[in-house]
Amino acid sequence: MASLHDYGALLLGSRLRKLSETMYAGVDEVYRSHDVALPSRCFPILFLLRDNGRVGISELAAQLGQSHPAVSQMSRKLLDHGVVREWPDPKDDRRRLLSLSRRGTALMKRLEPVWRAIVSAVQELEIPHQLSAVLTEVDRALVDQDFAQRIRSHLRTAEAAAVEVIPFERRYRADFKRLNVEWLQKYFQVEPIDATVLSRPEAILRKGGAVLLAKLRNEIVGTCTLLKNADRFELSKMAVTESYQGLGIGRRLLMAAIQEFEARGGGQLFLETNSILAPAIALYASVGFAHEDRPAGPSTYARSNVYMAYRGLPTGA
Repeated sequence: MASLHDYGALLLGSRLRKLSETMYAGVDEVYRSHDVALPSRCFPILFLLRDNGRVGISELAAQLGQSHPAVSQMSRKLLDHGVVREWPDPKDDRRRLLSLSRRGTALMKRLEPVWRAIVSAVQELEIPHQLSAVLTEVDRALVDQDFAQRIRSHLRTAEAAAVEVIPFERRYRADFKRLNVEWLQKYFQVEPIDATVLSRPEAILRKGGAVLLAKLRNEIVGTCTLLKNADRFELSKMAVTESYQGLGIGRRLLMAAIQEFEARGGGQLFLETNSILAPAIALYASVGFAHEDRPAGPSTYARSNVYMAYRGLPTGA
């Protein structure tokens, strides 16, 4: 039969819990042999009370990294055994403070030889393994980024790797329109020129332009276009489904569009946008677009107040 060790990192939490339970059980056995009925799980509270004086349940829970109800339950057990006392909080009538009782202080003094033996036993295990040092570093790392965030980050990395940029196909007409209408309605409104382009994506291709789509598994999650006019190309109609933003899809589409532009012999590549879209403007700048004065004549879009032209990929992009 397979054991927990066979699953390695996947069941690390279970293995750590098993190790913890084994060590707790060993300490509890020694405590009982010294006529101590309290479980070892309660002693972190006693250590904090010994070293800090009167402390509230909330502060104890924060220090221990445990829930308020869990600490409250353990504190009730300590009160029942007479090793702690309750005090009114002079700053808040609704709160109670805990401190060691005389009995608790005597117990802590009596158990000092046991704790020295526990420390020696732990060090005996640690010398070849450095377990405490490793756990301290893991604790610090989890404060910086909790475990759920780390799992989600790896899931998103896997999703990003699964995204592919594909050329337009007629069966994706509705997706192309949907993505852009969602984006326009979120930030601006659908203008007449938008409605015309979005309803006739095949016309973009007939004029020498390109429509690119980002596909994740069987779902179209992003798009952008190159609109050709004489020897100029406009980067336009760029949109990524909101739930999939943050996967680098916009950058993937931009790089693919630049490759399409260069494959068509170059010329001029420009875009028009709005200054409220600061993250998008920063993305454009990172792949080689620079702010320029708009050429003479009105803008194609009422929403446009920023004009950028492509100047080539920056070094290292």
